[in-house]
Formats: sequence, structure tokens, C-alpha cells
Amino acid sequence: MNREQLKAMIKKVILENRKMTILLHEKEIILSLEEVLKKLQDPNPKAELQRFGILTAENPRGESADEASNSQRMTDLKKELDVAKLDYVELAGKYGGEETSYFVLNIIKQDLIDLGKKYGQAAVIGGEKLVRGYREDQPSSYFRITYYQTEPDGSEDPPFGPQEYYAVDDREVVVAGQIAQQRQDYFSAIGGKKFFIPFFDPSPQYQMGAEPGAFSAERSYQPPEE
Repeated sequence: MNREQLKAMIKKVILENRKMTILLHEKEIILSLEEVLKKLQDPNPKAELQRFGILTAENPRGESADEASNSQRMTDLKKELDVAKLDYVELAGKYGGEETSYFVLNIIKQDLIDLGKKYGQAAVIGGEKLVRGYREDQPSSYFRITYYQTEPDGSEDPPFGPQEYYAVDDREVVVAGQIAQQRQDYFSAIGGKKFFIPFFDPSPQYQMGAEPGAFSAERSYQPPEE
């Protein structure tokens, strides 16, 4: 083996090691919407999924940014999630305009807030598994899902302080199925299947504790019997 062959072999080994490192740090996973809902519906208080976050790095403060900037921000966010060894699922969606985001499994609330603020996001969504004991007709555990305002909407107002954020609305419901599929805006999707969390929706069936079970693939409201 001559010197050039040896150098080529060493270079090949280095490149293979780099590829392996990337694979080991890559934490994006593939889950269907049904699998995500199943994790959210798991009544076991000690289930694997205890927290989640939904966030994007695109379109800071809800204002449309160019494709190149959005792509770079999402690449940077993805690297941060990889380094933190957090599992995440890519979501398509539309919130005024088309937007890609991540469903991040077991992210700590403060880390979610900090990432939202770092990337200038007006809002992030966080879920936390809690134990319920006050209604026998409801599961023993459920997810409380919170809409956090991490920066003002739009660029006219000054940014919030470094530690400033607001829990604006809570829900216990994830809506999927035909109701969600018919939505044309304000939804996320996995594999083309839409879902939404009905923040700020006054409909009775979406209110906190309004129905047995926190999550459903299809919801229709039935008024209580008198």
C-alpha cells in the first residue's frame, strides 16, 4: 500500500465515522397521527410520554419570512433538538400561511419556552401529563395543553423581557378525524392527516373537562340530559 492509498483509506474511515455520528445524533422519528394520539391517550400515569412541545422556527412573530431564512432557522432548531437528544416528529401545517413545525417528545417546559423566545416565536404549545382524581368518568391521567405567548404578535411592539412569557389558554382536547380534515387553516398534519387543538374556541365540547376522555379522533357534542 502506497502513501496515497493510505491517505485515501484514512479519509474514507473519517467520513464513515462522521456519517455514523450524524446518524447517532439524529433524533427525528416517524410516527403516524394515530400513534401520536395513542401516546396522548395512554392512561398510565408513568407512560413514556410525560411532556411534549409543538414549536417552529419559521416566520418569527407570525410574520412571513423568506424561504431561505425559514429553512436556515429550522435547520438550526433541528440541530439543537438533536444535540439535546430529544425525539421529534415533523409536522406540516397552516397558520395563516404554510408552516413546518416539530412535535417534540418529553421536552422540559422551560426549554420549550427558551427555544420559542430564541427563534422569535409569538407562541409555542406545551403539554404536560397530569393525574386526575375528581371525576370517575374520566381517565386517571390526561394532558393539559397550554398556549404560551413567548413574544408579541407582529413586529410593532417591543420584545418581551428575557424571562417574560404568558400562559394564555389551556385545553385537554386534540381534535382529529373528519372535523379536522375539513379545516383550511389553523391546523397541523402528520402524513396528510390533520389535527388541531381548539385554543380560544368557545364551543362547549372543547371546554376543559367538558367530556369524558381528553382526546378523540372525532368529536360531536351532546348536551347533558336534564
